[in-house]
Amino acid sequence: MFVETVSAPRVEWQTWTDRLRLFADPPPALVSSIAWSADGSTIINVNVWESASAVADFYLDRVEPVIEAHGQPAYKPVRHGEPVAVYVRSHQVPAVFEATSAAGGGAASRW
Repeated sequence: MFVETVSAPRVEWQTWTDRLRLFADPPPALVSSIAWSADGSTIINVNVWESASAVADFYLDRVEPVIEAHGQPAYKPVRHGEPVAVYVRSHQVPAVFEATSAAGGGAASRW
């Protein structure tokens, strides 16, 4: 496993997440991705990959073409490396949870 985090303003995080199809078409090597709002305007995202080489493949396959089309992102992932301990409770949960802004500034969530 290999862990990385991304912290970015909500609009930029959503734009890049959409461009990379991280949740719409998750790459096979992405084990888990969890994102939350830290303060209403900043999103923090933790991605767990199968391996460091899987992150490199994702970069070449998806990130590099988006950078060529749109330029470098202002906020880049921080790569933390391999975890020293992992616990995942084994029960079935929905594959994707996506929170989107609703009209009027509220948050709408869907599973």
